[in-house]
Order: sequence, then structure tokens, then C-alpha cells
Amino acid sequence: MKEDDGLRFELPDKSLTALPTGAVKDTVERLGHKIVLGGYPVGDVLPKEDELVASLDVSRTVIREAVKVLCGKGLVRTARRYGSRVSPFTDWNLLDPDVIRWHKPDCPMTPTIHADAMQLRSIFEPEAAALAAIHGSNDQHDRILQAARKIHTDYGEEAMLGATFAFHSTILQATGNLMLAHFQNVIHAILVSSRTTNDNASPEDPVPREHHIAVAQAIRSHEPEAARQRMRDLLAMH
Repeated sequence: MKEDDGLRFELPDKSLTALPTGAVKDTVERLGHKIVLGGYPVGDVLPKEDELVASLDVSRTVIREAVKVLCGKGLVRTARRYGSRVSPFTDWNLLDPDVIRWHKPDCPMTPTIHADAMQLRSIFEPEAAALAAIHGSNDQHDRILQAARKIHTDYGEEAMLGATFAFHSTILQATGNLMLAHFQNVIHAILVSSRTTNDNASPEDPVPREHHIAVAQAIRSHEPEAARQRMRDLLAMH
């Protein structure tokens, strides 16, 4: 039986990275999607600036700023002798939420991205749960448990994804480790990806809320070993 105390959790609509705004943002999104889809294959030189201006209907300044952003994400390299070239996949910043989010089901590297992201989570999230049991505040422990109780299909997909994000991100924040807290960006990107696709192999297939509650209760009881194991059990179900 579900508890409904009126509390709602929402999955942020926007990426947790600081993308530019306006035409530059739109251009980054369009070029980023096309690169990860293979429209501009690895090793190929992007169309010349004039061609991009014409095809995307934006100014030269917008194109230049967008390419700078993509360079920062590791997708593109620029050089005077050849222009802007798509970088090898191994050079892409695979912890960047936008890079993860751009990998839709029809992108060739999506299965690798999702599998590796889950493997990464299985490394850091159990330890994060243990640290949250030790260092988290009472308010954080309460929020983790409240979010766990909302991870239920009765509340609808959007609300369930919002609660899932609140659950995992609050655990990371409760560790007291600033670097671990930034991994919430990866989790956000994975959840956004799972929301925008109907891929049966989604990395965030629903896991019974009882497993989330078990993690939350171990954290709230200040039992780091139990919290670590319960989180391992939870992630193993994905």
C-alpha cells in the first residue's frame, strides 16, 4: 500500500551541465546529436564554416562558439591545417551528462555507454551509501527514505523517475564528499535517457521500491555495511 504524504519529487528537465543558451545551445545540441549518431563519423572533418552557417541557419559566431563547446566535451578537435575533426570515441568526455544524454537507442555506442555507466555506478554507489550512513544529516536521511517510498508505479512514470533521482542524488550529497556529489550528473543523464526512450534495455528499468527502502533504512539506521550491501543488491537488479 502506498504512502501519499503530498510530497513530490521531480526529475529536472534540464541537463545539470552549464550549456550556453539560445542559438549556441541549439547548435551544440544539433551537432552533438549528429556526431554521436555517426552522421559525422569519427575522424571526419566537419563541414566548412560557411556550409554549417547555411545548413543550420545561424551566424559564424554561433558556429564557432558551438564548436568550442564540443571541443570541451572531447567530441571535436580543431587545427588550422584541417579545421574541426571528430575525435576518437575514447577521447569523448563520457562523464559529461550531455554526451551521455545524446546517446539515443539508435546511436551505435549507446549499449556501451549504458553498460559502462552501470558498471561505474556499481563501483561508487555502494560506497556512497556507506558514507551517507556515516556522514549524512537527519534531514538527508529522511529525504532518502521519503524518495524511496515514492519509487512506485502508482505515482506515474514521471514522479517515479523524479523520486529515483532524488534518492540517488541525495545519497551522493550525504556522503560529504564533493567529488562524489558530482556523480549525480551521470545519474541524471541516465534517467533522462531512460525517460525519452522505450528501450527495453534501458539502464533504469524499474526496480521494486522495497530494495530502495532497504537501502534507505540501512542508511537511516547508521549501518554502513548494511547500506553498502543493500545498494549492491539494488544495482545488481538493473
